[in-house]
Amino acid sequence: MRAGVLVLTAVMVAGVTGCERNDGSVDIPGSYTVRGENVNLRDGGSDCDAEPGTGNCPTVLFSLDPGHKLYPLCQREGQLVGRNTWWVYVDGPRGNRGWVASWFLTCPTKVLPGIDECTAERLED
Repeated sequence: MRAGVLVLTAVMVAGVTGCERNDGSVDIPGSYTVRGENVNLRDGGSDCDAEPGTGNCPTVLFSLDPGHKLYPLCQREGQLVGRNTWWVYVDGPRGNRGWVASWFLTCPTKVLPGIDECTAERLED
């Protein structure tokens, strides 16, 4: 009986976060790891902030590789990449802030849990 309770508890916790690591990477609270090669951290002004995507965010700030840690500030829907329309506004390497398609992060969910949707105020910080 006790083992069943522990399994149920683990499943409940897993269901809450939706982003358990399965690639052996180390979890830093509030961070996600890039899982693709040559993933672009993008910017492009107000069009980019309104609807992130490759066309609206033409400025490539930094090319990311597997293992780069990113720190999400907020997220919003934009261009479909892979099977995911969500983009994440992040603090990236070297102090860059920009957009990255959520599809390229280690979190298997479309919407990152615990990360607010982007507002104009969040993007001005």
